[in-house]
Amino acid sequence: MENFRKAFSSLTRRCCFSSDYTHSEPVELEGKSSLDITSSQIPPQPIQVPLVYLHLKIIVIESEKLPLGKTYNISPIGLNNSERTSYGDGCVYAGSLYQENNRIVNDMILPQNEKGVGKRHFMIQYKAEPKSMYLIKDLGDGMGTFVRISKPLPLQTNFIISFGDSHMIVVIDNSYPPKLTLRFIDGPKLDEKFKFSQNDSPIVIGRMNDCAIRFDDNSLSRYHCIITYKDRWIIQDGDGNKISTNGTWLFVEEFFEIHNEMIFKVGETTFRTETFTAKC
Repeated sequence: MENFRKAFSSLTRRCCFSSDYTHSEPVELEGKSSLDITSSQIPPQPIQVPLVYLHLKIIVIESEKLPLGKTYNISPIGLNNSERTSYGDGCVYAGSLYQENNRIVNDMILPQNEKGVGKRHFMIQYKAEPKSMYLIKDLGDGMGTFVRISKPLPLQTNFIISFGDSHMIVVIDNSYPPKLTLRFIDGPKLDEKFKFSQNDSPIVIGRMNDCAIRFDDNSLSRYHCIITYKDRWIIQDGDGNKISTNGTWLFVEEFFEIHNEMIFKVGETTFRTETFTAKC
């Protein structure tokens, strides 16, 4: 895990408001606190909630410190009854720090004594275009924000995929068809690389002898996840028919769209999401 901390601590941090959530500009942090909120992050006028809008609930389903069932209600302007902003700015920040320099910096306050939780750990942002949606992103402080992969996910270069005690970085080259490299940055296969072409598809990871990448790790399922090539590289949890016991997880360095019944974890806490249409 310490190797993973080093790997993602150098990843680019990005601010809340940007014209394109997949190509945000880096925030300049030199000479200032990473928790600073600059005027460029605050919209000039309060966000208006439409009569019919997408509502997001975040529910604690597993935790060492937070009460199970604790629910956070989020609308397009932000967390309901947030103390950080009285008018709403379309963002929700979560972390262990309540206040810095007499300014409240988080909406969702996570336990300070929970292992792996950062002072400002992750954020959620509402986007109205091209469709109404909420996005989640890790902020680089703490031990990461991970979304459980629940359906086939197209892989991209620099994705970090986690399972058990292992974390691997995905690299897809520019050849056609593109070749895939998986480099482990933490766990029992630290620094090992595995290279594959489309002819190697499907690539199975798990505990069985016939797995392309095999582990002696009881926290993994026999066939834990599978990577296939179908015009692009795609990862799926489980063996294609049955999901794994403990999940395959994506580290959300970039904004990732939140969907209904999504599971994500932060430190020792696991959350489930609910999205539904609501009326003012």
